[in-house]
Amino acid sequence: MDAYQVVELVGEGSFGRVYKGRKKCSGQVIALKFMSKLDRSEKELKSLRREIEIMRGLKHPNIVQLYDSFETETEVVVVTEYADGQLFHVVEDDGMLPEIQVREIACQLVSALYYLHSHRIVHRDIKPQNILLGKSGVVKLCDFG
Repeated sequence: MDAYQVVELVGEGSFGRVYKGRKKCSGQVIALKFMSKLDRSEKELKSLRREIEIMRGLKHPNIVQLYDSFETETEVVVVTEYADGQLFHVVEDDGMLPEIQVREIACQLVSALYYLHSHRIVHRDIKPQNILLGKSGVVKLCDFG
């Protein structure tokens, strides 16, 4: 954790907590996801570690980039690229999106899924909460489940 500074809490759920943070040496804005190891079975921890290893090898503009991961005695910490919003919140706030925006989101998701499938990886948890919106409307798929 010495290389990172926590800035603010941006999300919380059964999986853990996500914070906006920054990398100390560069000032780069990042996301820090803290997941407790205490309430998880060994099978769940193994699955989580496998997801991290899969993410480590992925490089696609529409998939959240994994920068780092490490474990403490009580938590697994994942450091990723930071995206400003969730598709879920946009739909919840606005009720619906213009067709042209839906088309653009769908095209980017298809590109990400094609990339994953061509690498024999299946995203098992596609939902609006796992579709992040980055700068200039770039869609970022995260949380592979």
